Amino acid sequence: MQRLTRRVLTHLLAVLAISIVSGVQVADAHTSVVSTNPIYKSTLTSMPSNISITFTEPLMQIGEKKVNSISLTEPNGRLLNLATEISEASTLVATLPQREFIDGTYLVSYRVVSEDGHPVSGSYELYLNHPSEMATTTSPPASHEEHESFFHIHQIHLIEAGVGGILLILWWGYRRFNAEQSE
Repeated sequence: MQRLTRRVLTHLLAVLAISIVSGVQVADAHTSVVSTNPIYKSTLTSMPSNISITFTEPLMQIGEKKVNSISLTEPNGRLLNLATEISEASTLVATLPQREFIDGTYLVSYRVVSEDGHPVSGSYELYLNHPSEMATTTSPPASHEEHESFFHIHQIHLIEAGVGGILLILWWGYRRFNAEQSE
């Protein structure tokens, strides 16, 4: 009977561990940037025809209503609202006007809503020929994200690994305790 109780408790602990680890994914509901084109903080010799940002989750679409946007702030502080569209489910693309652009630092800002309804915004810099002497963009850098950061991209995976490791240590301790009790 005692052996059956230990076996049932071991299986319950395994089911609990799987439930907790799989439940961690649900807690992180916000989308994040996977890649940008042009690449974050790249120095360009000419402005591209479009800017694209790919996210970890599909973006929300509400009929004709635009809930996702990209804007571009020029080195002189002028804000360009760009025509944007969703290309594939998780990539937002903005078309730049065909005109002359001045050299310096450009701030790309975005606001998107993932399919789960959470809005996310951020910004990053691009340089045309060289960075500006002094940043004259009007958008605050407070929403800036490090898009190429390993920890930013894999945050949920690290949390899951940590929870799994803790549960594995608890399971091992439980098994060892039971083995010592039966001796």
